[in-house]
Amino acid sequence: MTLSTEQNRREKFEIIGRISAGLAHELNGPIGIALGFTELAKETLQGANSGIDGQSAAKVSEYLNLIESSTRRARQLARDVWEFAKSQPGSIEEFDLGELVGLAAALSGPAVKVGSLEIIPRGEVEEISVMADRALMLQSLVQLMLSSMDTLPQGGTVYWDARSAGPGGGGEFTLTAEPWGEVASNEWPVDEQVREAIASQGGSIDPVTGVSMKGGGVSALAWIVSGTLPAASGAVDKAS
Repeated sequence: MTLSTEQNRREKFEIIGRISAGLAHELNGPIGIALGFTELAKETLQGANSGIDGQSAAKVSEYLNLIESSTRRARQLARDVWEFAKSQPGSIEEFDLGELVGLAAALSGPAVKVGSLEIIPRGEVEEISVMADRALMLQSLVQLMLSSMDTLPQGGTVYWDARSAGPGGGGEFTLTAEPWGEVASNEWPVDEQVREAIASQGGSIDPVTGVSMKGGGVSALAWIVSGTLPAASGAVDKAS
């Protein structure tokens, strides 16, 4: 079963709103760094009068490097949101599952950071070629990652990885929500529409699993959700 166009549009607008709020919060950091170090660079140059010694030149170089890295980060965040906003479900294409999960993590990161969460890869991510509705899968992955805020209300880390599904081909992704310390966690809510979206592409979402984390006489649960998508060679166009 596929999601209706109107249903998909409403879900996407809701996700864009949450991402935009997190993005605005996240951009304050790198933009502030860029402005602050730009001012320091100007003051250093002005203090050098007609010339600039080696120590002052080194400071200017350091400031400018920080400015560049911060503004590049801000620009990439804006590009990722723009790509997500303009993508339209309904087209089957071949893509790298690892790259797509990483993009979903980058889009979700600013929003979950507001809730004291971080989303990071677990180890090296291999290139996995799959065939599906890329825009629909990106939206589904972002929904999954945003819902981790309900799973870890007191903060934590969401680890993600993507790998080959084995001899049968295709790709598999795994998201693991681990609370910080020994605080309580909630079961990871997987929206039925996300399950339907992935199933419509020939993939699946495995049952959410709770893993006990014991220490100091207190137990906490890490929650794991994983899914699969078919290999590029065996895909069936199910888009509507």
